[in-house]
Amino acid sequence: MAGGITMEQEKLNEIIASHGRWLQDKGGKRACLEWADLRGACLEWADLRGADLEGARLEGADLRGACLDRAYLRGACLDRACLRGADLRGAYLCKAYLKGADLEGADLRGACLEGADLRGACLDMARLEGADLPIGVYQIVGPGSCNRCTTYDVINDQIVCGCWNDRNGNHLDSFIKRIEEVYGPKGENPNSKYYAEYMSAVAFFKAMKELKK
Repeated sequence: MAGGITMEQEKLNEIIASHGRWLQDKGGKRACLEWADLRGACLEWADLRGADLEGARLEGADLRGACLDRAYLRGACLDRACLRGADLRGAYLCKAYLKGADLEGADLRGACLEGADLRGACLDMARLEGADLPIGVYQIVGPGSCNRCTTYDVINDQIVCGCWNDRNGNHLDSFIKRIEEVYGPKGENPNSKYYAEYMSAVAFFKAMKELKK
């Protein structure tokens, strides 16, 4: 990865403010932070819609609640970054590094994650409908009462399904147990249709898991 120039937080704040004016057609300038060194930067709740962050180094950065809708993040390094609740709808994250990133509750609908590295990333309660997913992440739309999107990350053995969160990694075995407890014949709310739908999805996920061994 190419090196960048370390940026002071004060300068970064100025760029974000100028970007905000640009978004409102009040002058300012689009944020162009390609290859910038932003390791550990505080970008909490920053509005960076459509910003250019190609190749930016954002390891350990605080991006909680940040708006990165349609931002260009190709090849950006977001290892261990906190992206809880961030808006990443339509963001271009092709070949981005997201190892150990916290994406809990992040909105990734329509985002491009092709070739992204999600090893160790937390996707609890993330929204991934319509996202272009990396190899090893599979998605089925339709199971259950809400016809929600159920995503399985084979690499991390992690299920993402609505607001379900067992706070223990959301592994496939745990998800199967939850389906049994809720929709199974002896569950809290027995429903043969929903049970069959989810178990069919589980069978597919298991098959994909076997292929990756």
